Order: sequence, then C-alpha cells, then structure tokens
Amino acid sequence: MDALKDLEEKVTAACEQLEALRKQNRGLKTRIKKLESELAESSDGGGWREERDEVHKRVAKLAASLESLL
Repeated sequence: MDALKDLEEKVTAACEQLEALRKQNRGLKTRIKKLESELAESSDGGGWREERDEVHKRVAKLAASLESLL
C-alpha cells in the first residue's frame, strides 16, 4: 500500500504542477497579446512582425507540449 500512496502523491504533485504551468501559460498569452497590441499602435512595427511570428510559433509549440501531457 505504501507504493500506491507514493504513486498518489506523485500524481497529485504532477497535477498541481500542470495546473500552475497552465496558469502561467495563460498569463504569458495575455502578456503577448498586450505587447502585440501596444506594438501595433506604435509606428515602428515592420521588423517586429517577423520576431512576433517566431515567438508566437515557439509559444504555441510549448503550449502544445504542455497540452499533450494531459
């Protein structure tokens, strides 16, 4: 029974960590949207679009990796 208790504790800890990562991911997505909005209002957004697209791809890949763990 000790093995089952250990497993339950590990699963609980993993679930808590996943939830914390989801929350962090939502915060990062919100921050990205805010920064994109601020940049769109500025006059010098041309070169930034490429960087934004790269960051967006990387964040999407990380989000997909987190989601696949569920």
